[in-house]
Amino acid sequence: MIKSFHGFVSVLQKVLAVGSPEELGLIWLIATLYCVVALLSIRARNNRAEVESRLVYLEGQISVLALEIEALEAKLARATAERARPAQAAEVVEEISRVEAKPLPAPEQPKLVAPTPVEEQKGEIIVEEASTISRGMAKSRTSFLGKLKSLFTGRSSVDLSSLEDLEEMLITSDVGARVADSLVSSVREHAKETKEVSESALKDLLKAGIRKELLNVPSDHRLYTPVGSPLVILVVGVNGVGKTTTVAKLATRYRAQGKKVLAIAADTFRAAAVLQLQEWGKRSDFEVFSGADEAKPAAVVFDGMVAAKERGVDVVLIDTAGRLHTKSNLMQELEGVRNSIRRHVPDAPHETVLVVDGVSGQNALSQAREFNASTPLTGLVVTKLDGTPKGGIIVAISQELKIPVFYVGVGEKAKDLLPFSVDEFVEGLLSDESGSAANVEIPRAGNSL
Repeated sequence: MIKSFHGFVSVLQKVLAVGSPEELGLIWLIATLYCVVALLSIRARNNRAEVESRLVYLEGQISVLALEIEALEAKLARATAERARPAQAAEVVEEISRVEAKPLPAPEQPKLVAPTPVEEQKGEIIVEEASTISRGMAKSRTSFLGKLKSLFTGRSSVDLSSLEDLEEMLITSDVGARVADSLVSSVREHAKETKEVSESALKDLLKAGIRKELLNVPSDHRLYTPVGSPLVILVVGVNGVGKTTTVAKLATRYRAQGKKVLAIAADTFRAAAVLQLQEWGKRSDFEVFSGADEAKPAAVVFDGMVAAKERGVDVVLIDTAGRLHTKSNLMQELEGVRNSIRRHVPDAPHETVLVVDGVSGQNALSQAREFNASTPLTGLVVTKLDGTPKGGIIVAISQELKIPVFYVGVGEKAKDLLPFSVDEFVEGLLSDESGSAANVEIPRAGNSL
């Protein structure tokens, strides 16, 4: 700019020597504008340098504050965990003391005996009723059949004019709008041919329609009989749905099959989760890997996978922290966990299972959508099926996401996590007779969970 200014002055001097008054006036105006622009440019450059310097200073201050806040949060978390640990440990032990550690024999091979009262003592055989999906769905069945029977109040059959009531009944049972529409369409076609539909015919139509919407899982699926070494199962879900308990029950089931199991406690945000898994591990004889306090979940999983390979385990079960499906940053953290797994087993996790609470109804469907978008799911475990009158949510989730239900939970004990059966579910929802469970012999060898 200085060189150009000198050049401009040189030209100006020549023009002043030979120019007319009009030319001189124009030149002075241009010179004035040039000087103003030059001054503004210099001032702007100085201001920008000052602003940039200020920004660098503020960024440094922010970094210092962030480190201080992080240190304070860590200190607060440690203090909270220390205060909560005794109470949480007592709560976990009390909760687990109600849950049975030793699983039943495989459901397909029960030994039937006459029900005889036997005192429960160490080393003796007691007689206990086996859990079934049908028994666990008593509330759902009562609610569903009650609504169904209400359609026949004052009449022996339903006709085309009653189909809106049927569709409303299905939607309020949480089967989902699309499934409800499909079921009603099949009933409508039948009604057009027969003019009316009896209660038994309606049940048969609904059974057939629901069976079409659910995916059957082969009995030899690797989640029922693990194959490969190791089989890596990632368990996800929101807070409070029973992920940790599900991991423990699955580990108990696999141990009963003679598999060597390692459960990785990657729920580092809940102090009781590690204690809960460790207590289950002691009583059900499976190993639990936990990381350092306040460790990142991905780091715990990385170290856990190293331990799994060193110990030659057959099944790795990974318990993740509960996270709201609406929090994108927490959902993205799952990708870090998956990356840690793949560093050791490139094609893992072999199964990514979402645990949902059957009581939560349509909210469970929202959870399934978001988790599936973040980390592709291979199947579901539906817990607390015995506590909900709306078992239809199983149909809604399975139909929309095209993934199977692997297990359902119908109680607190290890034996109450049951392999899902489409036929048992449909009959349990729509059959008047719930079906009596078989009594089975269960060996007691020490304290039960």
